[in-house]
Amino acid sequence: MRIAGLRWVVVGVPALIAAGCATFPDEATTRQNAEKMVSEGFSTSPVFAKRLVQDRSQQICSKIAGAPLTQQEAAEVVKLARASFQYPASGKLVGDWKIGDRLAHDGAGDRILRGKLEKRKENGGLCQNCHALAPGEINVGNVGPALTGYGLQRGNSEAIAKLTYERIYNAWAYSPCSNMPRVGATRHLTPEQITHMVAYLLDPASPINKK
Repeated sequence: MRIAGLRWVVVGVPALIAAGCATFPDEATTRQNAEKMVSEGFSTSPVFAKRLVQDRSQQICSKIAGAPLTQQEAAEVVKLARASFQYPASGKLVGDWKIGDRLAHDGAGDRILRGKLEKRKENGGLCQNCHALAPGEINVGNVGPALTGYGLQRGNSEAIAKLTYERIYNAWAYSPCSNMPRVGATRHLTPEQITHMVAYLLDPASPINKK
């Protein structure tokens, strides 16, 4: 009896495992099932439903199980990101650091409140959620690199201003599929607002650059 039972364990269990693996859906089916579940879960609100529609870059970056990007996929994300850039009508990439300071600590805008999109004259950037900012601030995140001393380390040349502007506008042009929100490409912040964020990072008078 014990030998027969042991045979079942040795032969039967691997067979069940193999059968389970054989019936597991492929990547495309898994994605379809997941997207259907999410869509049905938020179908009661048109505000939610609109946010479920991914653009091409998001589709590429939403790979199953965090699979790495291919070179071709990364190149496409970078190309799309660079095509998204819009610059301020004034041509100036560095605005007012005091406004940038406020925006960096303001988390309002694009929030859904009681099933409706928040009405807000101006959205905030809330950089402090992910980055250390001015020296001494403690209510900051560490998902992204510290920005303390950003201008002191890099200077404030036109080339640095342009690089900083573009990285804030759509960081995927430099780091495809990174966690950095595409605040310009998604129209969460305007080009003018982004110039103020650039000033906050680069201006020698900004708290960011105080020793």
